[in-house]
Amino acid sequence: MRRARTRRSRFILVAAALLAGSLLPGCGTAGLAAPPPRPDALSPALAEAADRFAIGLLQAVHEERPDQNLFLSPVSAQAVLSLTANGARGETQREMLAALGYGDMDIGAVNEAMRDVWGLTAHPGDKVELATAHSIWYHAQFELVPAFRQVAAEQYGAELFGTVFGRPEAAREINRWVARRTRDRIPGLIDRTFPDQRMVLVNALYFRGEWQEPFDPGATKPGPFHRMDGGTAQVPFMHRTGTFGYLAEEGLVGVRLPYGKGDLALYAFMPEEWDGFVEGLTPERLRGWMDAMAETRIRLAFPKVRLEDRHELKDPLTALGMGRAFDPDRADFSGLLVTPEPLYIDQVIQKTFLEIHEEGTEAAAATAVTMRAGSAPPSALPEVVLDRPFLLAIRDDRAGLTLFMGLILDPS
Repeated sequence: MRRARTRRSRFILVAAALLAGSLLPGCGTAGLAAPPPRPDALSPALAEAADRFAIGLLQAVHEERPDQNLFLSPVSAQAVLSLTANGARGETQREMLAALGYGDMDIGAVNEAMRDVWGLTAHPGDKVELATAHSIWYHAQFELVPAFRQVAAEQYGAELFGTVFGRPEAAREINRWVARRTRDRIPGLIDRTFPDQRMVLVNALYFRGEWQEPFDPGATKPGPFHRMDGGTAQVPFMHRTGTFGYLAEEGLVGVRLPYGKGDLALYAFMPEEWDGFVEGLTPERLRGWMDAMAETRIRLAFPKVRLEDRHELKDPLTALGMGRAFDPDRADFSGLLVTPEPLYIDQVIQKTFLEIHEEGTEAAAATAVTMRAGSAPPSALPEVVLDRPFLLAIRDDRAGLTLFMGLILDPS
């Protein structure tokens, strides 16, 4: 019988740190050494797994905090937990893969799919900056299992660091790595480490995109945003008349705003009735809305958004079926570290940053406005005003992968 373990006796901290900054100024990203080529598309199995996990995680986190803004990256959490699953054995690994949405995919297929995601982020296209990186921090007294070390380096491009947990410099080193990978938008992922900690696995994801056609800052003006509690908040709304992907059906309006060459885009869906909207969301429904959009000239009012978020994902992941990995008496991560000590996951932390504002590609905007100058008069155009709670998603449509999801309940 496996010996009992006390809380935080020998644990892994899986930390997913990410940044989604739409239209943020910044320099180029230094990529990891020898990333794989960009795939033309992700495997359908991975795309479906990513959508299942994304919506399941969004719903689980929303259930914990139904009255708050929410912004997370399911793909960041999925990537670092997939890496961790390589060190899991038996039922622990099977539960993790099922909770991550992989269905019948085995760990080898998962790793190949995650390598494609690495290639995808290394080659995002013009006017879009997208980079992901993994790091593994392990107690210098021990060694990584050789097979895990190989997979981490070859399939995930992970950087490996030996350290001594419990010392202040261990947390500083991890936070410094995260800050560097996220352009200093996430300077403090973890507060401290503990002497009985054995491993920290980190994913950092950074995004910056320029609108294909920018908003005119001179057209931005305050307007009311209608909150769920019946109150209103005055927030700045960006305004633009142009051609967007557009959906209008009974009870729902949606819009697609492309970045760069158009492969990546921000989707926003605003229902007439918020109650039950998130709970009723399914991968099929979300893909159906995206596929049903048609290029339409509309008048758009989009609120400016800036928010920071932090998630403790242990309970949501347990609700998705990953409970064994967090249980000191049942978890099996014997494939991670060469040590007689049994390991389990104690925490999964994610911090996020999001900013949406007017900047974009001015030349493309001027060309677009000039080309469409003779269109129907503004009064005849559909009007989309995102002035009530809405769902947003940042997606790579060419690859079929949703990178970020959020619920904007109060942009003020």
